[in-house]
Amino acid sequence: MSKINALINMIISYIMYPFKKSEFKNRNIWLIGGHAGDIYDDNSKFLYEYILRNHKDVEIYWVINEDSKVKDKIPGKTLIKGSVKNYLYYYNAKVIVFSHAPSADIAPYNFAVPVLNKFHKRVFKVFLNHGAISFKKRKPMNAKLKKMIDNLMKSYNMTTAISKFERDIMVNEWEMSDDAVYIVGSARQDNLPLDTKPEGKNILYMPTWRDWIKFGDTKFTETEYFKNIMDFLNDKRLNDVLEKNDVNIKFYMHHLMHEFIDDIKSNITGKKIIFLDKDVTVADEITSSMANITDYSGVAIDFLYMNRPILFYQFDKEKYKDEVGSYIDLDKEMFGYVAYNKDEAVNELVKLIECEFKVKQNQEDARNKFFRYNDNNNCERIYNTILEKLNNI
Repeated sequence: MSKINALINMIISYIMYPFKKSEFKNRNIWLIGGHAGDIYDDNSKFLYEYILRNHKDVEIYWVINEDSKVKDKIPGKTLIKGSVKNYLYYYNAKVIVFSHAPSADIAPYNFAVPVLNKFHKRVFKVFLNHGAISFKKRKPMNAKLKKMIDNLMKSYNMTTAISKFERDIMVNEWEMSDDAVYIVGSARQDNLPLDTKPEGKNILYMPTWRDWIKFGDTKFTETEYFKNIMDFLNDKRLNDVLEKNDVNIKFYMHHLMHEFIDDIKSNITGKKIIFLDKDVTVADEITSSMANITDYSGVAIDFLYMNRPILFYQFDKEKYKDEVGSYIDLDKEMFGYVAYNKDEAVNELVKLIECEFKVKQNQEDARNKFFRYNDNNNCERIYNTILEKLNNI
């Protein structure tokens, strides 16, 4: 939906608001969403389904884009993001829950519009974050918006964290309110099995995105990113080992880089490389995979939670440190299997396959650092904390 249409719908809803108050009286309305209304996944998805199953007194709605491919697959009730009904329910909601930001996930632009932003100030705002704070420093896509985004994050009533390490970053570096950040766990990690191994031998490869490629002028097929991934996936020794051991590498291109997937797919020669669609349920791919290959993606923290092996293939570490930065020291605090060029990555992955996916000992220390809880009760803790906060307002 265009910005103009959203603004028009916002004003129409505001005009309707006083005439509709009786219709919404005494209703316990919660709105929840994530990934800018495009994808049904991540922390928001799992908290939403937990509330649907366990708390019938909550009238909860998932906010989704009208053109989303997954719109018809979502259980329960939905609202089209930016519609008149979306804003009207937002104006009458008790709680909003989001993984990225209220404007991206719940009610476009409302917080920035004078007079109408009173609804942003009034509703109880819960920020779930869409991944663990780990290998990517927080920064706005547009530096001019940094001050506004910082103020927006300070307005959240509650934010979830998985550890003291994460909470300290939110409070001390992001300057979020000290009394709003709670170590309660990550909702999506309730879906992660702790004591079982998946069937089959699938390795999930999820490199993260690079803004200097996404928004740069260099042709994708000429980038270091493309060349290093291609050299690795097309390595003859690696592909021979994959076939010999009946192991698949399932490749998922980050959704912000998915426009380039055909450049990779069309140049792959190995029979055991499988490409995943943008709209696949990533959570299912995580739980069904024996191991993870990534560079700096927070998905590694999910594999750490399950105590499954991780290979970090960081072919552009120095540039990444300069362009993005990491809360985890990439030189001193890495865990699992680590490689910095194609040959090292092949050697480490072959070693991992031949030892039957053995976890490195250094992952146990990392688990103690990154998780206060490892019990699959995170959604319950999050929900109970929301209620506790609401009752104290």
